[in-house]
Amino acid sequence: MPLHRSLTLHKFVESITHELMKKYFSTKFPDAKFPYHLILNAEAVEAFMDDHRNAEVKGLIEQDFRKINDICEKGKNLLVRAYKRFDIQRDDRLTPQGMAMKLFLDHLEAFAYAYAWYCYYHTSGKMSHHNIPGDFRLTKKKLDAFLKDTKDWFYELAKGKQCIITPYNEEDSTVILIKHGSYVQTIAFWKEDKIEISSFRPANEDILLYNKDNSVLSIKASLQKDREQYIRSFSRCIMGDESLAESEDRDTIYTLEPLQDGRFDWEGNEVIKRIILTEIRLVLPGRTEPVIKISSKDVIKTLDDDMPTISLASGSLTYARFRFFLDIEGDEKKVSFMIAPPDVSDLSQKKYADIISEFLKDQGVKLI
Repeated sequence: MPLHRSLTLHKFVESITHELMKKYFSTKFPDAKFPYHLILNAEAVEAFMDDHRNAEVKGLIEQDFRKINDICEKGKNLLVRAYKRFDIQRDDRLTPQGMAMKLFLDHLEAFAYAYAWYCYYHTSGKMSHHNIPGDFRLTKKKLDAFLKDTKDWFYELAKGKQCIITPYNEEDSTVILIKHGSYVQTIAFWKEDKIEISSFRPANEDILLYNKDNSVLSIKASLQKDREQYIRSFSRCIMGDESLAESEDRDTIYTLEPLQDGRFDWEGNEVIKRIILTEIRLVLPGRTEPVIKISSKDVIKTLDDDMPTISLASGSLTYARFRFFLDIEGDEKKVSFMIAPPDVSDLSQKKYADIISEFLKDQGVKLI
């Protein structure tokens, strides 16, 4: 699920024109008791939300507002991309919140496109990456087969039949947003002066992204078993070859061995000016396989100065968090990311990922 940014209702409403806000309420909740003859300002919306008669729609409104606010806080460039992709005339007088609300109301497919990419870049959790080579062509027949496979998977897990799969194709990649159910939850709540019971099925969102240039499938899903199912279904239904899911090098995307054997260049290059480690996990040899986790401003300096009996080569390095210092047009940019071989990293969601990825390939850390 995406990380929701903080939402201040008053600030959010004030950033959207009265006309757009009125259109939102009249379109989404035509039966709600809203005084449309009043100016739709922040105070009026707050009063509406606080009215107990509107308790049932309050959660839906907050959900919509949060999705719109999320994109505006961290994905303004995605809004611009959506306007261009769907050839929508952009009103530059609108705030980012107004631009997003207009897409949400008048061009829902374009909003869904922007939100899918937002989920890819900002959903909580790390991404796994898998080598799935082959002839990638996303036809309706293949997508229908993938949808059926995915529906059947979650239905067998008692997570409901509901599933929506939406692909967005780019020149060098395709992102697939998967919305599916979870286990039914039951809550008790007050209605007037009585306690009532309500059951609902939460909706989860997973992300698949296929890079056509290097044939890597990136997956963001909270459960390992779901990730494995996505790989099997994608290989069988989309790529037409289920054996790809069983390939020995399927998950061989990253290695940290160059950090341990001295091949890694900590000095960087003409753009990457400095690199430090801020966290590692090291599995030491021994019958009990002890694990050391070290976090500091500079792990290598910590090892040299404070733990001289331990080095990066003392065991199996299973996790590393880096901080890269980049010179971008004269400005220093800091990028922090993690790698957990053989297939997990959050680098692809970071700014300047292409520059860092190329460097990691040259250093033998990124294998594809």
